[in-house]
Amino acid sequence: MGIIQIGLQWFMFCCVFILYLLYFPEHKKRMIHAPTSLHLEFPNTKVAPLTAEWNLSLIVAATALAHLCLSFIISVLLLAKVGGPEETATNYWAGFLGLFSMILASLQYLPQIWKTYHSKTVGALSIPMMMLQTPGSALFVYSLIVRPGTNWTAWITYLVTGLLQGTLLIMCIVWHFRNKRLGLNDLDGTPRGASERTPLLRD
Repeated sequence: MGIIQIGLQWFMFCCVFILYLLYFPEHKKRMIHAPTSLHLEFPNTKVAPLTAEWNLSLIVAATALAHLCLSFIISVLLLAKVGGPEETATNYWAGFLGLFSMILASLQYLPQIWKTYHSKTVGALSIPMMMLQTPGSALFVYSLIVRPGTNWTAWITYLVTGLLQGTLLIMCIVWHFRNKRLGLNDLDGTPRGASERTPLLRD
């Protein structure tokens, strides 16, 4: 049952990440080409460089894929050549994967927490989704802890991510009610109802 829970959670995370890459806004993938002069120019044949955000997304995707392949190959070799978790080498490898996944999970949330704190906006984050995931993480961690024979490295990652996600949820709720009180949009912090025709200065 524990393997099914972890496997399902991993599969859903992969789906979210793949959808993020597939539906990444096209206009944010490459930098906007600026004309070099006021004279009429022929279309530039050079390919515009990638934006920092899209470039980082591709690097993270490639790193995650490489980590998945390498971990899978090493795990299969250890199980086939050395033995199961009763062997010291296999047990150490499992513990290493648990600690390493905790570090990666922290790196996943910390930049988002930093960005949300400084932007003071909810952005594209879903508060209802986090309200379901945060208590779900707590229940999931509890189910792993009470399971006989479970090593602490198996549930420490989900405990850390649950705490970080709870922090992000509280922050988003605070910014949501703050922006609602100030009449600002949750997405980007601009005044509600503002458009291109809205005057910047009012009498």
